[in-house]
Amino acid sequence: MTQRPHNLGLAFADIARQHAGRIALRLEGEPAMRYGELDAQSNRLANHLASQGVGLRDVVALVHDKSASGYVAMLACLKLGAVVVNLDDTNPAERLGRILDTAQPRRLLSATEPPADARNAAAQRGIAIEQLEGDGASAWMQACSDAPAAMPAVTGTDPAYLMYTSGSTGTPKGAVIAHGAVLRFAEWIADRFDVTPNDVFSGLNPAYFDNSVFDFYGALFNGASLAPVKRATARDAQAMLRRLDEAGCTLWFSVPSMLIFVNTMKALSAHSLPALRAFVFGGEGFPKPELRKLFERHGHRAAFVNVYGPTECTCICSAHTVTLDDLNDATGLAPLGRLNPDFSGLVLDEQLQPVPEGEAGELWLGGPNVGLGYCNDPERTAASFAQHPGHQRYPERLYRTGDLVRLNAQGLYEFVGRRDHQIKHMGYRIELEEIEAALCALPGVAQAGVIYRRVREQFGQIEAFVAAHDETCEIDEAGLRDALRAVLPDYMVPRRVVVMPALPKNANGKVDRPALMHL
Repeated sequence: MTQRPHNLGLAFADIARQHAGRIALRLEGEPAMRYGELDAQSNRLANHLASQGVGLRDVVALVHDKSASGYVAMLACLKLGAVVVNLDDTNPAERLGRILDTAQPRRLLSATEPPADARNAAAQRGIAIEQLEGDGASAWMQACSDAPAAMPAVTGTDPAYLMYTSGSTGTPKGAVIAHGAVLRFAEWIADRFDVTPNDVFSGLNPAYFDNSVFDFYGALFNGASLAPVKRATARDAQAMLRRLDEAGCTLWFSVPSMLIFVNTMKALSAHSLPALRAFVFGGEGFPKPELRKLFERHGHRAAFVNVYGPTECTCICSAHTVTLDDLNDATGLAPLGRLNPDFSGLVLDEQLQPVPEGEAGELWLGGPNVGLGYCNDPERTAASFAQHPGHQRYPERLYRTGDLVRLNAQGLYEFVGRRDHQIKHMGYRIELEEIEAALCALPGVAQAGVIYRRVREQFGQIEAFVAAHDETCEIDEAGLRDALRAVLPDYMVPRRVVVMPALPKNANGKVDRPALMHL
């Protein structure tokens, strides 16, 4: 009986041997890369990084726009047992700095010259920066062997990657996911979506975004191809569809917002993506009226699969193939489905007791694909990862999702809402408290309250309300929004900022968010 690989480096080496001549990366603006070449180049870079002292559990930060060298670097790190963290280089320097302070990377690898904010944030912390393309590539491309790196020391419980999400304290939090969890996730993708080496995964999701875990590991760890779509192309619906059409895309995965975008722009016709067999979507709710429009036009030729999963639990924990019956009622969202075999779930009330079937409660997730916690953040780890409340005699860790769900009569989970102030906007998970913290740190701002207002059924906007320290403080909407862009990514900057003499308070003396919704 063949022994299963116990880490991602060995698993990829096995896949590369089996499919050496097949295309792994159908790159945009670069020659396609076959599995054998991808394996050899990642070995070469792994050997170079090892010569620079990078090893087991060291964090390596990456900056790339889905280039060949970016994917080579991800695999090189996995082979050494180093922990991968892809950075959003459009973030301002201050926010990147907060991420670097918790991740504490040993090196920052950049496909090309990194943007000034990323370069400055790393340099201020003494983090070595290495460029992988152009003149900077010579050190590893020419000087190091492409013999396999030493990988057996890496175990399934070692961390594979960090994925950063918004944090309510104002500091982003880095979810830590282990090798074993990712290996099981890749196997689940293969089983659930009948993946073969003939499949081509869309690479629509940014590498620093949780949904990209499905793209990268689902394709390259099952012998399929990945067709990365660069940032600029993804902004143009027609160009995006042409790119995926030329690549022969068979599996689409994106946030619902992107599918609504291509449909609104009339880019997705009956003749688009003729090889496609499934639209997979997740990361935010897909309003039923919009989903029904797409389903009625394309449901006869491709499956529509709604997936759900927190970043802290290896990307996806449930999937549901949508039917027309799911869309007869125009309210709410399509079911989340049943949990995949690597998860167990509890639906609990505020007293941590199971709720009756059909009633709403908070979803707690257990099982081997639950993450290891938050990087260098024991306080928030303890708050979100807790011992099973019904099994105190032996360890069984669960993740508190904060999502309110209910089980329907068919045994499917349905999303109801949140127990806190976390939102999903443009596919990003955002803690409104992080925006409030950024506002309160600005000169002259005494208090801030942030809400998410639904503008139309499928669209919402972030709005902020602030009170000045006193009447002599001169603060205005334009100035506050400009100041926020220096510390927050654009998708977190409120569309509207209202300056008020004072903010409404509830009986506990806290900002009254429901009252702000009426302003």
